[in-house]
Amino acid sequence: MSPAQHIPDQIPVGALACQKDTFLKTATTKCIGCSEKPDKKGFYEVLLHDTILFPEGGGQPNDTGFIDDIKVHNVQRRGLQHIHFTKEPVAVDKEVTLKVDWDRRFDHVQQHTGQHLLSAVLEQDPYKFETVGWNLGDKISYVELAPNNGSLPTAEQISQAEDAINTLIFSGVPIITHAENNAADDNRPDSLPSDYRGGVIRTIEIEGLDRNPCCGTHANNLAQLQSIKFLHTEKIRGNNMRLYFVVGRRVLDLLDSSYTTCKSLTGLLSCGPESFVPQITRLQTLQRTQAKTIKRLMAELAGHAVTTLVTEVKENRYAMVHREDADMDYLVLLANGAKEQKLLEENAGAVIILAGGDPSAGGPIIVLGSDDDSVKKATQILTQHLDGLKGGGKGRWQGKCKTWKGWDSAQAAIKELYTSQ
Repeated sequence: MSPAQHIPDQIPVGALACQKDTFLKTATTKCIGCSEKPDKKGFYEVLLHDTILFPEGGGQPNDTGFIDDIKVHNVQRRGLQHIHFTKEPVAVDKEVTLKVDWDRRFDHVQQHTGQHLLSAVLEQDPYKFETVGWNLGDKISYVELAPNNGSLPTAEQISQAEDAINTLIFSGVPIITHAENNAADDNRPDSLPSDYRGGVIRTIEIEGLDRNPCCGTHANNLAQLQSIKFLHTEKIRGNNMRLYFVVGRRVLDLLDSSYTTCKSLTGLLSCGPESFVPQITRLQTLQRTQAKTIKRLMAELAGHAVTTLVTEVKENRYAMVHREDADMDYLVLLANGAKEQKLLEENAGAVIILAGGDPSAGGPIIVLGSDDDSVKKATQILTQHLDGLKGGGKGRWQGKCKTWKGWDSAQAAIKELYTSQ
């Protein structure tokens, strides 16, 4: 199905039913086209006369819903066309019933209108911070703000702006949609996509506050936003700032999630929310102290273990060590200790195999040898007996293993190798 500006039998983007009435949840229309075969991703492209499913645009994600009982996974705009993507074909010339995923739609309405309001307030006195971009995320959204005379919003200004916006929401200021036929492409706003030519130009007005060209679906008044909550900020691209926010139902969802987390932490930390920070700080300090102690003790333990390695290598020309509580750092301590003792230099053909981790979960491994041939022979035997062994290197081979269940048989094979020599 080739893209086109407008099909005579199709209502163009800008004058869609969903744009005329945000709150339409169901509608009937006619299917006027459907691709004969699905694309590489398995989607049919369906053309409808009109639609209540919003095609992605203006920073607002597409709607999802149903054409009869066929799920619509995506809706996109091509020029002035609206294309519905389904996993099943829709019969051409058939009258169909549309149903929008209302929870998704109204969430997008709240976030998108909230962004218009947020940007309008911050762009005016006393703030004067221009919005240069925005993103409607799955959980939280953000606006990107440019500096005002080199300065970014302060925490106090952000707090004041949030209060001002919530006051406007409470007042229920009307939101008016202005639609102008622009078939001649006159007075075309610069913000429109390059392929949006002619058709209807829509302007969203927050009465007495802001007017902006926009194709999205919006609330009828600010009270439908319920509330807004600013979250955190971050600096990007040197000078700009991202201000993260949630609107409407997302404020309640965030409160619910935060409260659930708070309850869990209260039980885990045995204190109330007011003590979370000092309690976690205390635990972090304790953890760092314990980590230092463990590191020191492991170093002492490694020193004693090297003594055992010396005895085993001198008697058998090989040594195999596995500790369930050992990590790669401990194995490196053993390897360095063996090197300091010159075990491999003074015992031709010797090999040392060091491993750590739970028998069923696997872990790190190091294979040391007096020469590359000794390491190669040892790793070949280990590969035959240990599941999922991967690694590399010469002279000092190291890697990981999925499980140590074959350790005993590998140890027996290594012993047989050196007994037969």
